[in-house]
Amino acid sequence: MRNLKLLAFLLFRIGPKSSIKFFLKCLREKRIVYHYKLKLTEVSPYPVREKFVHRVFYSYDKLPDKAKNKIKKTFGREKLNVIKERLSYTTKMVGTFLNEELASYCFFAYSQEKFTFFTLPKNEIYFYDCFTFPEYRGKRAIYSEVRFIIDLFKTHNYRCANVEIEYWNTPSIKAFSKLGFKLHRIYILNRFLFGERIIEK
Repeated sequence: MRNLKLLAFLLFRIGPKSSIKFFLKCLREKRIVYHYKLKLTEVSPYPVREKFVHRVFYSYDKLPDKAKNKIKKTFGREKLNVIKERLSYTTKMVGTFLNEELASYCFFAYSQEKFTFFTLPKNEIYFYDCFTFPEYRGKRAIYSEVRFIIDLFKTHNYRCANVEIEYWNTPSIKAFSKLGFKLHRIYILNRFLFGERIIEK
């Protein structure tokens, strides 16, 4: 009954064609995610020519308005809401700036938390949702900011770093591999209309 009401609502709000596409996606969605891991004592050296400045943001209010506007222009207001929500918890954000312009950013967690595919162990870092703005790609901004966080947490006796990347995201896989991250395991998520199943390899 509940699903019939949802279908009726979708038919009314977004039309029959969009409703069919939505339900087909819900009936079967498959994601393949690679989990990479790095020992903080085994970071590969990789020179960065740009004079990047890195800042860690512990709250949304500390994020500069100029950076917020750039994110909003690129992704829309909803992304700002996501960032605000994340920074209200234990997740933090590292931003990379070049000439006071936001070049890239990455979220990271550093306490024992449950994520979609795994639970972050004690004294380990988890990077996710990293993004480099198009005009700064090829300048090694992600490498620089991830290395910055790794060096920071090494002084607090953290042992490993983790990152999960969709299998099709070749640029991110290459960027983290250059840091020394190695494939640790593979997760396959099969999501159905009435539930989901995760296979670990």
